[in-house]
Amino acid sequence: MPRRANLFMQAEPFQSASGYINALLAEELERLGYGLDPHYRAPLGARDALIPLASADRLRRLSAEPPVDLALYCDRGLGIRVPSREMARHTLVLFHGLMGWPAVWMENPAIDRHCVLSPYMRDVLTSLLARPDWKRRTVNPRAFHSVSYWVPALSCVEAPEGHSLLAGAQLPDTLQRILDSDDVIGHALQAWKPDWTAVYSILLNLNALAREHGRSQRFRLAITEEEYASIARAFAQGLPVTEAPRAGLEALGMTLEDLLIPVEQLSQPALFSLFRRARFGLAYNVFPEPMGFYVLESVFNGCPVYTNGIGNNRHGLPPGHGLHVRENTDMAWGDPSAYAEVAARIYQDWESPGSVEAECLRGREYIQRTYNREAFRRGLHATLESLEREPPAPMAFEQLDIALSPLVRGMDEEGRVISDFENLQLEPAELQLVREAVGGKAGDVLARGLTESGWDRLQGLFSRGVLTLRAGT
Repeated sequence: MPRRANLFMQAEPFQSASGYINALLAEELERLGYGLDPHYRAPLGARDALIPLASADRLRRLSAEPPVDLALYCDRGLGIRVPSREMARHTLVLFHGLMGWPAVWMENPAIDRHCVLSPYMRDVLTSLLARPDWKRRTVNPRAFHSVSYWVPALSCVEAPEGHSLLAGAQLPDTLQRILDSDDVIGHALQAWKPDWTAVYSILLNLNALAREHGRSQRFRLAITEEEYASIARAFAQGLPVTEAPRAGLEALGMTLEDLLIPVEQLSQPALFSLFRRARFGLAYNVFPEPMGFYVLESVFNGCPVYTNGIGNNRHGLPPGHGLHVRENTDMAWGDPSAYAEVAARIYQDWESPGSVEAECLRGREYIQRTYNREAFRRGLHATLESLEREPPAPMAFEQLDIALSPLVRGMDEEGRVISDFENLQLEPAELQLVREAVGGKAGDVLARGLTESGWDRLQGLFSRGVLTLRAGT
C-alpha cells in the first residue's frame, strides 16, 4: 500500500519564498512514493478569519479521514489542524519563521521533529525548546535532538534568470531609465523590515561623500511602493520621526524623491534584473530573518549587501563573499552618526568594482555549491530516516553547557546587549552573572548556591534571550 502524507501549509506553491520551498517539499515526498493531500492557508479568506465557517467545514472533512503515515506542517499551517497521534503516525513541522502558534508546537509530544532552513533557526529553536527551570533543575529532554536542519534550495540556483512561477510585475520603464542614468542605485525591497534610522543615515552619508569627492552622481535606494507611500505621508505630515532625515536632505539640497525610488512588487526575473544593475543592497533591518533568501539572491546576481546581521543575515555567507555585516552598539542604540562607517565602506566598494565583482562571484559559487536541491533532498531524507530510530538518552541537567543565546549579536564591556529579540542594558549583577556562567556547565552554577534573587536573576537572563543551554561535550 502506498504511503500517505497530509500537508498543512500557509503558503501555496510558488506564491512566495516559503511557497517555493513548500512546492519542492511536495515534489520530494512524491518522489519518495507518498500520496499527498495538501491543505493551504489557515484562515480560508478574509471572511473566514472573522467567522471560521470554512475552517469548521474543513475540519469536519479532515476528521472523517483515516490516519496517515506522515503529517507535515509549516509553522503557520499549525492553525489548520492541531497535530495528534490519532491523525498521523509521524509529524514534522517546518519552521519558515517563528510567527505561528507557539502553544501548539513548544510542548506537543505528537511532533516528532522541528525542521528549519538555517543553522541560525536550528540554534534559536533549540534554545526555545530548551528553556530551563533553574529552581526545579529541569529542561525539555527532547530539546537537543528534535530539531533538524534542511539546507534550503534557492530558486536562483535552479533558475538563474529568475523563476517564472514566482509572480510579480516586469521591470517598469521608469525604473529602467533610472537604472540607465548616472545615479548609483541600491535596493531594500523587503517591505516593513528596514530600520529607517540606519537607512536614512547611510544614504545621506553616501550622498555627502559623493559631494566631498566632487561626484555628480546621487546615491538612491529602491524600496517598495507601500513603504514609500507611508514614508511620504510621514514627511508630508511633518512627523517628528522625519526631522533628522529632512534636515539632512535640506543640507544636501535634495528631496525625498531624490533619495528613494518606489517599486511595485516585481516578478523574480525582474527582481534579478534589478539586482544585476544595482550597486549595493541594504539589509539594516529590525526583522530577524529566519533564512534570508533575499540577500543571497542579491549576491548571486552580483550585487553586494550590507547588513546589521539580524537573524540569519549574519550567517548566510562566509566573510569575503559579498555579504558585509557591520554593526556596533552605538548603531544598535540609535546613534545616526555611527552609520558613517557603513557608508564609507559602500562608497569605497563602489569605487573598487573589481573587488566587489570578485567577492560576489565567490558568493555565487558558494550558493551554487550549498543551497541546491540535492542538499535539500539529503536533509529531508535524513530526517525521515531518523523517525524510525530511537532518540538518544537525555543528558543530565548538570552537564549542559551555558552559552550566550543565538539571539545575541553582540555585547560590550558595559553590558549593552545587541539582540534579535530586544536590545537591553544589563544591570551590574546581571553582567557579572553572565561573565561567570558563560562557558561553564549548569552544574557549576548549581554548585554555587545562588540566593533567591540570584536564581530569579539567572532565570531572567534565559527568559529574555541572553543565555541559553546547549548539549554538553
